[in-house]
Amino acid sequence: MKKSCLIFVLFLLSFQLFADDDKLKLAVMDLEDLSGKLSEETLSGASEYFRVIFAQTNRYIIISKDRQKEQISGLRKKYNTDPTYKSCTDKNCQIQLGQALSADLIVKTSVSFFAGSYTLASELIDIEKEATIIAATEDYDGSPQALKTAIKNIVDKIVEAEKKENELTEEEISGKTAKKNKKNSSVNSKDQIACEYARKKDSSSTWKTYLSKYPDGECAAEAKETLDNKACALAKRKSTVESWQQYLKEFPDGRCEFEASEKINTLENKSVAEESEREEFLSFNSTADKKLEGIFSGRWNLGLGVAFNTPNKIGFGTGFDFNFKVFEKPYGGGAENLFVGFGFDFKYWVKTAKEGYDHDKCEDRWCSSSDATNHLINIPIQANIGYEFKINNPTLRYVGLWSSLGMGIDMDAYPGGGDNGAGTYIQLSFTWDITLDMIFKNGMLLNIGVGGNKSKEDTINKEDVSGYWALDHTYLTFGTGVIF
Repeated sequence: MKKSCLIFVLFLLSFQLFADDDKLKLAVMDLEDLSGKLSEETLSGASEYFRVIFAQTNRYIIISKDRQKEQISGLRKKYNTDPTYKSCTDKNCQIQLGQALSADLIVKTSVSFFAGSYTLASELIDIEKEATIIAATEDYDGSPQALKTAIKNIVDKIVEAEKKENELTEEEISGKTAKKNKKNSSVNSKDQIACEYARKKDSSSTWKTYLSKYPDGECAAEAKETLDNKACALAKRKSTVESWQQYLKEFPDGRCEFEASEKINTLENKSVAEESEREEFLSFNSTADKKLEGIFSGRWNLGLGVAFNTPNKIGFGTGFDFNFKVFEKPYGGGAENLFVGFGFDFKYWVKTAKEGYDHDKCEDRWCSSSDATNHLINIPIQANIGYEFKINNPTLRYVGLWSSLGMGIDMDAYPGGGDNGAGTYIQLSFTWDITLDMIFKNGMLLNIGVGGNKSKEDTINKEDVSGYWALDHTYLTFGTGVIF
């Protein structure tokens, strides 16, 4: 007798599991307000109430709202030129949404206003047939409470009509569930409460807790599907080999199994290609590449220049720069370096035309440096910023634009006679430079630049003059150097 009872119970349980597997996946679409009279709050609440009432029928697996939103976003991107996909209230869009959700059925519902009455109209659409199989309407007076009642009536009409279309009749379903409920009604009640709680929270931890307590519960299939979707979405956001491998570990036969395998292969191949490119870069026999690979690099410069002022001057300069790398992309498309640093130079200028000094002509007044041969020594200390681009050339490795700004010490020397202030004058100056640098494979560099300096004398021997810009140079320079 005990053996017969055990076989009977096992038969009922297997029959119930078979019935659960036969549950249809239903996507409940948000209500569409054709009347233009409902608030956003009312529409949102009514849409959510629709989902809850369908879930309470315990006849369908209700696809989560978050998953629907995710798929709608994908359809908008795919059909961004089609205005009917903006809110996905069009029937064609909703059918494609249902297909993307792997749903069996979708419910499309609208609210309209005609002849002083509100009408709630719903269609149950078969995704495979892409056609409406059941339609139902319900009139109401426009109040939220009446809308709630109308939704309940609409769901009852659709479920009753759908039951007649299904192979398992209402009597068969109720007969199987009644036996199980009679055997363990308290367990079923806890199962339903846990299921509704998991749907409300809709978090991975809540669904995992539900499955641990009710591995064969009424919402087990929904829980597994939801966890699968969430794990897939998380792997997509991270988009790493590790995240996709973790997904396959948890869901080896999940809905994103093929995508996960493809992404892992793509990411691994990309990683191998990047590593190969880096090794090729590091093995490239270039002194310049090796010296610029570190955080710190120095430069020594030597060049000639022409100053465009009155009188014009020629000169030479030399100096050292010490720079620190703040950004780099050492290889691949758009390889580049960004440096900041400081430097100091020594520049010597001499006037190109020599004119004699005539004491009588000056009539006991101070004469400007244009009236006599003068020499200028400039020692600037400047801050640097430079941006260099990698050039795919075996000889020329980098091209960069550098700018410098700072202060310097000017020593202006010129001859004179009598009491007219001949000698050397020292003053501070404002200096600047902009250069175009070309760095070669062997670490040598060439540059062309433009710059200038201004100095103001305040205390030289002159009459009735309160101060002025004594030196105002703008110069063009050509130079060479080496990085170290």
